[in-house]
Amino acid sequence: TTLLDALSQRKTIGRLDGTMLMNGAPQPRSFRRITGYCEQLDVHNPHATVREALRFSAYLRQPAHVPDSEKNEYVERVIFLLGLTDIADCLVGEPETGEGISLEERKRLTIGLELVSKPKILFLDEPTSGLDAQASFKIVHFLRRLAAEGQTILCTIHQPSAMLFEQFDRLLLLVRGGHTVYFGDLGTDAQSLIGYFERNGAPKCPPTANPAEYILDVVGSRAAAIDWPQAWLQSPEHNAAASEISRINQIKAAAGADLGHEGDDLVYARSHMYQIRLVTRRMFLSYWRNIEYNLTRLALQIMCALIVGFTFYKLNDSATDLQNKVFAIFECSVLSILVINQVQPEFLRQRQYYGREASTNQYGWRAFAFAIIFTEWPFSFVTNTVFFVSFYWTVGLNSIGDRIGYFYIAYIILGLFSLTLGQAIAAFSPNDFIAALLNPIFTSMIILLCGVTIPYLQMPKFWRSWMYWLSPYHYYVEGVITNDLHGSQVSCRRNEFFTFEPPSNQTCIEYAGSWASRAAGYINNPESTTACEYCSYKVGDEFYQALSWTFDNRWRNMGILIGFVAFNVVFTVLMIKIFKVNKR
Repeated sequence: TTLLDALSQRKTIGRLDGTMLMNGAPQPRSFRRITGYCEQLDVHNPHATVREALRFSAYLRQPAHVPDSEKNEYVERVIFLLGLTDIADCLVGEPETGEGISLEERKRLTIGLELVSKPKILFLDEPTSGLDAQASFKIVHFLRRLAAEGQTILCTIHQPSAMLFEQFDRLLLLVRGGHTVYFGDLGTDAQSLIGYFERNGAPKCPPTANPAEYILDVVGSRAAAIDWPQAWLQSPEHNAAASEISRINQIKAAAGADLGHEGDDLVYARSHMYQIRLVTRRMFLSYWRNIEYNLTRLALQIMCALIVGFTFYKLNDSATDLQNKVFAIFECSVLSILVINQVQPEFLRQRQYYGREASTNQYGWRAFAFAIIFTEWPFSFVTNTVFFVSFYWTVGLNSIGDRIGYFYIAYIILGLFSLTLGQAIAAFSPNDFIAALLNPIFTSMIILLCGVTIPYLQMPKFWRSWMYWLSPYHYYVEGVITNDLHGSQVSCRRNEFFTFEPPSNQTCIEYAGSWASRAAGYINNPESTTACEYCSYKVGDEFYQALSWTFDNRWRNMGILIGFVAFNVVFTVLMIKIFKVNKR
C-alpha cells in the first residue's frame, strides 16, 4: 500500500526519494487526474445516485473539449460494464445503516468512478478487502476483463485464493522493509513464479498448494537460510527487468517527446468557475436530499422557539417584563449555539468526500470551500425564519415595523455566525470528537461576557478591557435589546412600586420631585400625601442604559456582527486550503 501510494502521488507523510517515470518520462502535473486510484475504503456521497456520482467524476476529469453528451454516453457504457444498470438511479446510501447499495456494488462504483476518467493506469488498493469469497472473485474477474480490453492495472492484494491469484499477469513481491523479492510474469498456473523460487533453493511446491500461500511461506520462513532480496538482485530475472526499464527510457529519449501524458499537463481538466458551479450544485442537491439533517434542524428551531416563547409568553410593558424580554432575547443567542453541534458532523463528512475527490484532482479547494460554506446558507435562512415567526409574537416583542425588521435581520445574521463558527472550528479539527471538545472553549466565554449575565461595569477589568469587545454576542444582544426597548413606555404593576411616606403636609412630587427629575423612573401618584409609589423605569431606555448600551449603536453592531461572519468564512477557507496542501 505504501508503494502504491507513492507511485500514485498520494503519499503525504514521510520522505520520498528516487525517480518515478511513466513511459520513460517524469510524471506530469496531470498525473493524479489521468490515472485512477481505488482506495481500500469505499468513500462515497450517500445522497447521490450511482449515475450522478459517475457523471460528476466524468465531467470534472475528462478534458474540457469533450462534450457532455459524449461523457454521458461513456458513463452509460461503464455502468453496463460494471453491471450496475439496475441500480443506476439508486442512492448510494450509508453502509452503516444498511440503506443503499451493497458492499460489492459500492466497490464496483469505486472502480467505476475511476474508469469514467479514462485512466492510463488504474491503481487499486486491496479491492477485495471486506468482501466475501464470491464478491471478491467477481471484482477480480471484472478487473481481468478490463485488462483484456487494454486497461493497465496495478493492484495490491493480500493472501489471495488460488482462483484470484491466477487472474493476474505479473507480480511484484515485497518483504518487510520494502525489499523486492520477485518482479515478473506469473506464468500459467503461476509456474514461472514457482519455478523461480524452486531454482533458488525453495522447497518444491505441492501440486495442490495455493501458489500465493506457498511463496508467502517461503519468504516468511525464519528457518530458511536464503536471503531472498539478495537472491533477486543476483538473478537473471532482475537483470532482464532492469534492461527492460533502460530500453523504455532510451525510447523516450530517442523520441524526444513526452510519451507519458501526450501534451495534457493541466492539474485540473476544468476551470475554477466550472468546478465551483458543479460542486455547489452537487452539494446543494445532497443537502436537499438529506431529509434527516434538515428536519432535525427545523424541529430543533421550532421546539426551542416554542419553549422559550411560552416561557416568556405575551410580555407587556411592566418593569419585570423588561428583564424578562432581555432574558428571552439572550436565550435566543444561547440556543443558536446548538446549530454548531449539528453543522460540524456534516461538514466533516463532506470534507472526507472532498479528500478522496481532491486526491484525483477533480476539483480544487476553492470549489469545495465555496460549496460547503454557501450551500448551508439558504437552509439557515429558512430555519431561522421559522424560529423568528414562532418566537417573536409569542413573546410579544416590539410591534413597530422597523423594529421587527431589525430583529429579523439580526437573528438571520446571528444564525449565519453560529453556522460559520461551527464550520470554522470543524475546519481545523481532525474529527467531530475534537471539534466537540473545542466548542465550549469558544462559545462559553463569548456568551458569559456579552454583558447580560455580568453587566459591563461589574466585569473584572481584565475581561472588560478586551474579551467583552471581542464577544459577537455583545453586539447582537446590545443591538436587539436596545432595538426592542427604545422608546417603549414602562407601566409598573402594583407589586413593582417602591412605596415611601412623604413628610406631613407635603405631596409626593413636592418631597421627591427634584430627585425624581434627575433619576430614572417616575412617581405614580405625585399629588398624594401618603404612600408615594415610585417605579424604577419610565421608558425602556433607562433599563439598558444601566448595562452601558445605547440605541445609537444598533446598526454599528449589526455591521460588526457581519464582520465576525466574514472572519469565520475567511478562516474556514484558509483551513480548507491548508487541508488540501496536507493531502498532497
